[in-house]
Amino acid sequence: MKKDQFTRQTVDLLSRLVACPSVNPNRRMPESEPYGEARMADLLAQELQSMGAEVQLQEVLPGRPNVIGFFRGSGNAPSLMLEAHSDTVSIEGMTIPPFEPGFDGQRIWGRGSCDTKGPMASMLMGIRLVLEQAGQPPGDIYFVSTVDEEMGAEGAQALVNGGFRADRAIIGEPTRLAFVHAHKGALRWKIRTSGKAGHSSQPSQGINAIYKMAPIIHLIEGSLVPQLAENVHPLLGPATISIGTISGGNAVNIIPDACEIEVDRRVLPGEDRESLTQQIRSAINDLHLRGKVDKFEIEETNWFPPFEIGLDSPLLKELAIASAACGLPPELETAPWASNAGVLQSAGIPCVVFGPGSIEQAHKEVEYIEIIQVFRAAKILATLILGDQVVEIDFP
Repeated sequence: MKKDQFTRQTVDLLSRLVACPSVNPNRRMPESEPYGEARMADLLAQELQSMGAEVQLQEVLPGRPNVIGFFRGSGNAPSLMLEAHSDTVSIEGMTIPPFEPGFDGQRIWGRGSCDTKGPMASMLMGIRLVLEQAGQPPGDIYFVSTVDEEMGAEGAQALVNGGFRADRAIIGEPTRLAFVHAHKGALRWKIRTSGKAGHSSQPSQGINAIYKMAPIIHLIEGSLVPQLAENVHPLLGPATISIGTISGGNAVNIIPDACEIEVDRRVLPGEDRESLTQQIRSAINDLHLRGKVDKFEIEETNWFPPFEIGLDSPLLKELAIASAACGLPPELETAPWASNAGVLQSAGIPCVVFGPGSIEQAHKEVEYIEIIQVFRAAKILATLILGDQVVEIDFP
C-alpha cells in the first residue's frame, strides 16, 4: 500500500468513526443520538465485511452489541485479538462540535478521537496492511469492539462469559505507543442510609438520613483513606478510595429520609473483590453496632479487575521487537486507570494495553489525537502480526 493511499484511508476511517455518535448511555435506554453503540456497531460491521471478515454481533444490553470480526489465518500462529471499546464518555462541556471531526494535517478532533477511536482505527488499518501485503495473517485475527467500557465493562464481561477466547490480546487505549503491562482496577459502591421524613420545623419528629451518612463519610475520609495510603504496590503505588457523589433530601423544609453516596475504590493486583466489599461493610456495621448509623445498604455498581502481566511475557517481548523494527524504542509503562485488560486477563487471555494518543487528551472539552501516532500504531500492529516480515510502508 502506498503511503499517500494509506494516509487518506486512515484519516477517512478515523473521521467516520468520530462522526458516528456512541456516547455511553449510562444505563439509560439508548433511544436516540448521541447515546448507544448500535450505530457504531453497524459502521464497524460494514467496514469489517468490506475487508473480508466474518462478522458477528453479540447483543450485550438492549440496542448495544459487541462486534466480532474474524480473519482466518493461513497457518498455526497464535490467535490474536485486537480489542477497542466502542463507547465514549459524555459530550457535556465540550467546546468543539463533538461529532464534526476536524483535521489540520496533524491532528483529528472530536469526541472519541483519542479514547478510543484512534486506537480502533490503528487496529483496523494494521489489519489492512497485513491483508494488502500477505493476503492472510499467519494466525487467526479477531477484531473486537466492546460496549460499555466507560461505565462498567459489561461488553468485555459478556464476551468472555459467552466463551470467547484468544491466545493473546492487545487492548486499545491511548498509551502514547507505550506498552502498559499493569494498571489498577476499580470497584464502586452505592451506600445508602435511611431515616424518617418530617417537617423541618420539628426535626426531632424525624430521622435525618444525611446526618446518618456523616459518620460513614468521616470513616472513609478519616480512617480508610490513610489506611489505604499504606497499601502500596511496587509498580502502581497505593490503593485509593474516594467519594464521588452525594444526594439526599427532597426539599429544604423536609427532614430527609434517604441519603446516598457513590464510592470509588481503586484496586491493586492481588486484592479480592468480595473481600473489599466485605471490609467496607464490616467497617460500617461497626458504626451501626456503636449506634452511629441505623439502617444502611451497600450495592456494588461497577467492577473493573486490576491487570498485571509479567515482564517476561512472550506477547510483551514480541511487541517490543515489533516496535523496534518500526524504528521506535519500546517503552514499558503502568497506569492508574482501568481498562478491559483486567476482565480479559482474568479469563485467561494474556493482554497488553497499547495504542496511539495520550490519556491527557481523553475525556477533554477539546479531544484530539495526533494522526502520526495512529499511523505508527498501525505499522507496529501489522509488524506484530506478520512476525519476521517487513511491513512495506514508512512514516516519519
